[in-house]
Amino acid sequence: MSEELSKRLDDLHKRFDDLRSDLGARISDTSKRIDDLRGDMNQRFGELRTDMNARSEGLNQRLSDLHSTLRIFMWVVSGWFTFLTAVLAVFGFLRR
Repeated sequence: MSEELSKRLDDLHKRFDDLRSDLGARISDTSKRIDDLRGDMNQRFGELRTDMNARSEGLNQRLSDLHSTLRIFMWVVSGWFTFLTAVLAVFGFLRR
């Protein structure tokens, strides 16, 4: 009886060792898969960052162009108001 019990305990130890090695292999595979996914994610974030930087630079350029255009427009409007004020003052002076 003790011989049979000893044999069963040895079989159990062998099964546990097999399960332990199988579990270690699965954990190693999962760890590798997670590392691959992390690398993939970092690459995609890098591409996204590059794309966003390019779009941001384009937007900055457009806003700079718009700012320059608005400055010119404001100078033109100011010039016209000055001209119209001078013309109205001259006509008002001549009318008297």
